[in-house]
Amino acid sequence: MLHKINQLKSVNQSSINSIGIIFLPDDPFLIKKQPFYLKKLCGLSIIERNIRIFIKNGIRNIFILTNSTEDLNVSEVEKNNRIQKIRSLDMIKDYLNQEKRSNKEIDYGIFLNGGILIDERIISSLLNSEEDIIFIPGKNIKINRNNNQLKYLAGKIKFNGKNVFPQPNSSSSFKDFINSSSFNKSSYHSTDEITTYKSDMRRNVPISAYVFQHFNDFKSVKKLLVKDTQKGTLDFIAWYFNRYFENFFVYVLADSKITANHVTFVVNIFGFFVLFLFLVHYWWIGLILLILINILDGVDGKLARLRMKESKAGHMEHSFDQLYEQAIYVGIGLGAYFIIDSVYVIFILIIMILMDSFNRHCSMQYKEVMGITLADSSRFDQIFRKFDGRRNIYTLHILIFGILGHFEYAIFSICVHAIITSIIYSIQAIRHMKKVDDIKLKYFSSKTTEVNNY
Repeated sequence: MLHKINQLKSVNQSSINSIGIIFLPDDPFLIKKQPFYLKKLCGLSIIERNIRIFIKNGIRNIFILTNSTEDLNVSEVEKNNRIQKIRSLDMIKDYLNQEKRSNKEIDYGIFLNGGILIDERIISSLLNSEEDIIFIPGKNIKINRNNNQLKYLAGKIKFNGKNVFPQPNSSSSFKDFINSSSFNKSSYHSTDEITTYKSDMRRNVPISAYVFQHFNDFKSVKKLLVKDTQKGTLDFIAWYFNRYFENFFVYVLADSKITANHVTFVVNIFGFFVLFLFLVHYWWIGLILLILINILDGVDGKLARLRMKESKAGHMEHSFDQLYEQAIYVGIGLGAYFIIDSVYVIFILIIMILMDSFNRHCSMQYKEVMGITLADSSRFDQIFRKFDGRRNIYTLHILIFGILGHFEYAIFSICVHAIITSIIYSIQAIRHMKKVDDIKLKYFSSKTTEVNNY
């Protein structure tokens, strides 16, 4: 598991000196009198998605080769990027010569079939290769329809002063360019060679390539894109209950103007409203709203990933999550205190909040130090993650005591669950970290012995 994650952490060093070239189809099918690659798919057209894949991999100089006179409408992704629509590869040669005169050497060109939507990991793998390379579909690649003509996905070629462009007036299609003499010595790599484990998603995600030959392909690909936004290693309620509703909401909102930030704002407002409902003992209404919160909490992240609008600032959502979650726990505890009328309830509430905060900090600290989530560190951790102390599981506590007619006692079982989680989290985190320390100590001790013997 660890070696796969380290592979994903490799930096695309060549992206700084690379350009991206997108070959749009010469004769695309039309949707409402526009080429299919201009139709919005979950808020972004196919051409915009491919451009964002380049940008995400550090390529900001992008050329779009097309014979169409249509406006590509890519102004939203042009900020701080250089995107040019060209009709001939000769314009790229002129650009390379201009950059060379400015002492800015462009080493590589990444070529992409703009008629399909490919996985961003294919571009990352191209950039991490030190050779001319062409990626072809592997056996395990996920494609929305059978297409025998889908032989090539993307390619990389080193300019290195050689003439890599076809003669003027020759075909400028992606297929013909790949088949040109420029790529005679290129290596062909299957997508099966690319690791499918994504550390940010905490699961194996198949490499994908989506083909568009008909209007209905947009519907099928939309479902697949929504499905691909799902993270792994979740508690059993999130996996077997929440995700179906999350995916429904994401599918409905995908083409709307509602953003991930809008959903986050609504969730936080609902969270503090649940605090009020529990304080005034509207337990069932608060519980129903809490279940809705649990579902919507997964929608904002999925919506951001679906629209390729993930950001560093977006991670602050987790901090706001903790704020309203702790407020909800305060509501449960104080609501119970007003019924039971015992100071021990306040002590239980304080212990519960302390343990829950400690759980989160253990998890965050472990990921910061180890570069991997605690839940992905061993099979035991993966299993325990399905039942550990989290808001989804605590909601189940509230539901059970509500059915029994005693909502006020939920805070006691939640506290016990939080304590158990704290013990296991801390033990497992220390155990995994100590194992890494021991390996490092053993390595340096062996090196010191070698030096002394020498």
